[in-house]
Amino acid sequence: MPNKLRGAIFSRFPNVSAFADAIGWNRQKASRIANGLQRPTAPEMEEIAKCLGINDPDEFMSVFFPSESTK
Repeated sequence: MPNKLRGAIFSRFPNVSAFADAIGWNRQKASRIANGLQRPTAPEMEEIAKCLGINDPDEFMSVFFPSESTK
């Protein structure tokens, strides 16, 4: 299954470092989350959604909970 969060990040940022800078995290944390090695907490999901401009609940579910999403 493709990592939808990684796709969402790279559709907006050229690399993990740019995403990390934009969200205010260190590159290692951003990389672990983008590559699916670390699951983001609920507050981190909110930060990511805000950073990526995800406002639609269906899109949020699709990115963060793809197996539960119908999209």
